[in-house]
Amino acid sequence: MPVMRPQTLGNTPEWLKTSAVGLFRAPRGNPADCDLQYHDADEMWHIVEGRARILTEGHEDEVGPGDTVCTGMGDEHHVLEVYEDVLGFYLEGELEGLKRPGHLHRDEHGLPVPQRCQVAGTGSVS
Repeated sequence: MPVMRPQTLGNTPEWLKTSAVGLFRAPRGNPADCDLQYHDADEMWHIVEGRARILTEGHEDEVGPGDTVCTGMGDEHHVLEVYEDVLGFYLEGELEGLKRPGHLHRDEHGLPVPQRCQVAGTGSVS
């Protein structure tokens, strides 16, 4: 069974279509280091502990333990306020489009272009 470690993330199994995975923390308050961003991949956050107000795909919501936030490729997202220190797990899907890794920003990388993957076997887009 493959074990992915931060220093060898590029050595993920061929069948696992992910570009980044790990834990994140956001301290209580208005986190300056959590910026409005988007990715060239779908991203999921699973909240393990804490509570926060977030913005994703144009919608604000409060999240807490057990919630999973799903943000599509090219959709902007942001942690607006942290009510209780947050510990979460993130997973970014396979890089697509321009395949740029990491956080992307309007002023540096251009306007985000939200995209959805085609659902296999249906001919429709989710």
